[in-house]
Amino acid sequence: MKNQIYYSPAGVQLLAVIALAFVVFLLDFASKSFVATHMTEFQTITIIPGFFSLQFVHNPGAAFGMLAHQQWLFVLVTLVAIGAILLFQRHPDAKRGVVPVAMSLLLGGAMGNLLDRVRFGKVVDFFLFYWKDYSFPNFNVADAAITVGVALFILHLTLTGEKKQS
Repeated sequence: MKNQIYYSPAGVQLLAVIALAFVVFLLDFASKSFVATHMTEFQTITIIPGFFSLQFVHNPGAAFGMLAHQQWLFVLVTLVAIGAILLFQRHPDAKRGVVPVAMSLLLGGAMGNLLDRVRFGKVVDFFLFYWKDYSFPNFNVADAAITVGVALFILHLTLTGEKKQS
């Protein structure tokens, strides 16, 4: 059959990981753009009183504001992480269970925060959860994707580690 293209399962897998990562990246970009154009910094919009608000802040650091103003360190670490995620796609475990989803979430989240760091030297955060006097630090879609991706990967390692030992 002339002009027919054959895709290897590994190639399809990599395309699926990249496609989901791109969706995460677009959701992160769109949500940050919306917040940055419709809110002023530190403005708070209550969504669920006593529990959840949107609050636009810039975070010049990593999680919880650690290592503030070290944007080039974050850029370098993120580029290494993106490279590692892409290289990991060659590993047999990259195609098992929830790992492709975990890698997609990590990749999309990393790219989302990387774009902010390169463009602005800081990241736009806006989700704010709180209860009484406790307030969880603001975060964004990319941060949530990274957190869920790490949790899924740890879950995979935990479950497959138990199976290998038995």
